[in-house]
Amino acid sequence: MKRLKEFLRILASVVLVSGFGFIGFGNVSAAEFSYNGDTGPAYWWEQDSQWSACAGSTGDALQSPIDINHAKVDRSLQALELQIYPTTIDIINNGHTIEQKYEATGSSINFDGKVYELQQFHFHTFSEHTLNAKRGKMEMHAVFNDPDSGDNLVVGELFKIGKKQNQFIQTLIDAGLPEKNGDNTHTDDFINLADGLTDTSSYYTYSGSLTTPGCTENVSWIILKKQGKLTDEQWGAFRNILGNNFRPLQSRNNRIIRATAGGGKGKKHDD
Repeated sequence: MKRLKEFLRILASVVLVSGFGFIGFGNVSAAEFSYNGDTGPAYWWEQDSQWSACAGSTGDALQSPIDINHAKVDRSLQALELQIYPTTIDIINNGHTIEQKYEATGSSINFDGKVYELQQFHFHTFSEHTLNAKRGKMEMHAVFNDPDSGDNLVVGELFKIGKKQNQFIQTLIDAGLPEKNGDNTHTDDFINLADGLTDTSSYYTYSGSLTTPGCTENVSWIILKKQGKLTDEQWGAFRNILGNNFRPLQSRNNRIIRATAGGGKGKKHDD
């Protein structure tokens, strides 16, 4: 009987975690988090002992997101070396975001001498990062992982409202955005992350963390300077499901933000 109870306890933990694969890329925990109230960002570090980094209380913390400003031009930075291939639509609502899975396609990015494999992309409304203190309507995170070190690289793209429909975003909407936690949309239609990225030769980069528990500080962040555009109706389709699912800005703590020479030093990023 004792063994049976222990098995059922472990099984329950696994079931709870399975719905939150975007929590920490392998950090197994049954703790819950949200974006408001007693389980909101200010209290994430209290929810689980493995989430202590979320407190960001030390002067050398590398927490994300941050405001992108006063970047230092680094002329050694080149256009991103991306190899992105189409994948079938497989979208999940994991209770915290809308995520498109990207598995076993061979898609990758080569950055600073390390190759990272594309895992998924997901969305936040409003944006998590700000550009010159200006928050975007939405932010897309394309998450890459180095299987050898376990380190992550995330390409972030902010969105603003435009008049023309964004076909990449519309492909997801037409497939049917999953509205409730645990809902999944799968079709045989293809989507290609490359179609959703703006100028991958012009970006900012800094060392940071996951923006969800456990806030692990093993992320190379790349924020594209040029924002994507989507219509107000398209934004509303995501906003109505996600609400406010963005983590507040974290302390920069004297981190250096590097920038490509292209795109303009000190300029706004939505030009």
